[in-house]
Amino acid sequence: MKENDTILFPNTEDFFLEQKKNEFLVALYEKNFQTAEKTYIDIVNYAELSSRFDETTEKLLNQIQTIFKKFTPDLMQGCTSKIKKYNTRLNRLVFAAVKHASGHVCHVEFLTWEKTLGLDPRQKALVYKTAMTFQLTSGCSNYCRRCNEWALPKVRSHFSYQAALKILEQMSLQKNDEISLYGASDPLDWEEDGKTIFDILLYLKNLPIEYSLLTKVPKGKDILLKTLLKIDANLSVSITSKNKARINKIQQELELFISRQHDLEELLIPAGLDEDFVTLKPSITDGYGVEITPEGAFIIVPTFTSALHPFGHKKIKITSATNFFPLKKTGRNALLVDYFKPLEGYDLNQNLCHLTWLFDVQIESILLDTGTDELTPPGMRGIKEYLSIFEETARCQRKKMTLSVLKHLKNQVLLHTDFKNLSEKNQAAYLKKIVGHLNLCKKEGCCQAKLYTVSFFLESIYHYQLKNPGKIKIIRFLLKDEMESSFLSLENQIAGRSPEVVFKDSAMDAFNLFRYYICCLLTRSENAGILSFINAFPSAYDPDADIFVHK
Repeated sequence: MKENDTILFPNTEDFFLEQKKNEFLVALYEKNFQTAEKTYIDIVNYAELSSRFDETTEKLLNQIQTIFKKFTPDLMQGCTSKIKKYNTRLNRLVFAAVKHASGHVCHVEFLTWEKTLGLDPRQKALVYKTAMTFQLTSGCSNYCRRCNEWALPKVRSHFSYQAALKILEQMSLQKNDEISLYGASDPLDWEEDGKTIFDILLYLKNLPIEYSLLTKVPKGKDILLKTLLKIDANLSVSITSKNKARINKIQQELELFISRQHDLEELLIPAGLDEDFVTLKPSITDGYGVEITPEGAFIIVPTFTSALHPFGHKKIKITSATNFFPLKKTGRNALLVDYFKPLEGYDLNQNLCHLTWLFDVQIESILLDTGTDELTPPGMRGIKEYLSIFEETARCQRKKMTLSVLKHLKNQVLLHTDFKNLSEKNQAAYLKKIVGHLNLCKKEGCCQAKLYTVSFFLESIYHYQLKNPGKIKIIRFLLKDEMESSFLSLENQIAGRSPEVVFKDSAMDAFNLFRYYICCLLTRSENAGILSFINAFPSAYDPDADIFVHK
């Protein structure tokens, strides 16, 4: 799929509010309280135009309220008394919206939900094929402040029982064999006319779909939990300071083992209070794929957790214009996805293909990947590790392993056939992998591959920073310490040398150089030299060889 193919992915359901949230943050970072106050007033005025909020809008308003709370001392000192009155208005507005929505709980029927999606049969098939999360309700009775999803307080809607079964059937028809039955909700909240999640799990026994549940066991659901445990339901309980004693009591009564998550003292704190909007944290999403909720369907792409993406992922609404669905990857398989490469996925005919470019959210992750161990958990490869494959030590080691690599490749491709029996396409792919490995064993080939790789990333960042000035200001703030140290440590060594020359210097660390040039792009210094480098090494991603090459 080419870059000029039409792919319309709105940034969020509520682009205006996300933009205003970012403007509010930038004004606070810059201590421009006049702009901060004006922006906040714009947000409140916009919110007052709506009679109800969808899930995305309310979550954004909650983020904005959290930002206000975090920066309250500065706001009270730098703004006029008017901002306090507007904050009170917004708090009352959100409270009223919660009260109204939770007082009118509805059940969403399958045909109503599909009609709201507005997708054609091919798009719907791909939603079911790539679904990784099936959120049965909107809102959550627990409303844990440590919720990664910023779940809304109190249940507002459920899928109907028949809608839930129908969606699960559609997943099965599309050969989707695993699903998580939770999201920004608690699966034990789901109910309709006396039916509970127990009834959905009974139905699932008839389908070739593995499921998982994560619950905090809402109050009043202890008996339901016991029922699920007795049928060996695949569930875990998220332990909080509020439910720990209750879960321990249930386990003692039943003498059954209860799988637990977050059962550590340092995790028994409200995560909502963890988000300070000034630091970088690891991703808290472990999958690429589609999330289904009563309000729609969304493509999920993991990100680092930051002021840009407090959920630890990007949620992209699927619309009638969506024509690319990333390949579903969850758990450990998702960790193995190199987030900095063009994504693999399906076109509308369910053909596997690779994009030729990066989503903005991927570029943001590249920008924010400082290479620290805290940001990249075990099993996840970051830019720092990836660039190390082009270093001299790695090249020499690769050369030593050539015989075993070629033997492994031969066993992969020719174990049950001969080369002459392969199709022309498979013959070409096999030879390409051999040539690719041998090329990376040569000094010149390895160096060229490094230059094309860095050029691809820098070109992506260059175009991103031109069209996202507001986000760039947030990124600059989040990276301010690194930017200062990067310039101080490398500016004198690099002065007067082109990017091509310094990246060819084996004595220079490629990752540190790359971060230096990112700092240059963020501050628009040295851009002429970077553009000359990009133009000299026009780069594209080759998915067959899994490497960046001459365009």
